[in-house]
Amino acid sequence: MRKLTALMLASSLALGASMANAAETTASAAPAPAPAATQGNATAPMMMHHQMGMKGPHRGGMFEGLKLTDQQREQMQTIAKEFRAEHKKPMMGDHFKEMHKLVASDKFDESAARAQIEANNKERNDMMLERMKMENKMYNVLTPEQKKEFNQNFEKRIEKMQQRHAAMVAAEQ
Repeated sequence: MRKLTALMLASSLALGASMANAAETTASAAPAPAPAATQGNATAPMMMHHQMGMKGPHRGGMFEGLKLTDQQREQMQTIAKEFRAEHKKPMMGDHFKEMHKLVASDKFDESAARAQIEANNKERNDMMLERMKMENKMYNVLTPEQKKEFNQNFEKRIEKMQQRHAAMVAAEQ
């Protein structure tokens, strides 16, 4: 159960962490190849791949595969830019330094460790809540047909995640 929880938390944090970049880069790249006459910038998908620092089918984030209009792309870019401007990344180094002090002390202070863990979790939870608000704004830019496709894509991602988890569990046994 711990592994499943850790996998789900890691997946949602990874997804969330890439959302600001994913929204902007997904919005700037055509989600599917278009005919040569309308293709535009042929390097955009490669640039998106490079900017995301990711390989494979996850490089476009939550909105990959949706055929967004230019207006929708602009709206999502604006939402992502506003999010980034309002929510600067916290200094994780500070948390690690505080945890290191607790670990490297002569006597372990469990109450201080719990307080540090709670502070870390509160900060992560607050950021996750704000990220979910941003994602909801982006979702509501979609048409009803795009929302349906988005939800179908989500179900496919969950199924693949469950398959990967089952394979990991099987490999450990």
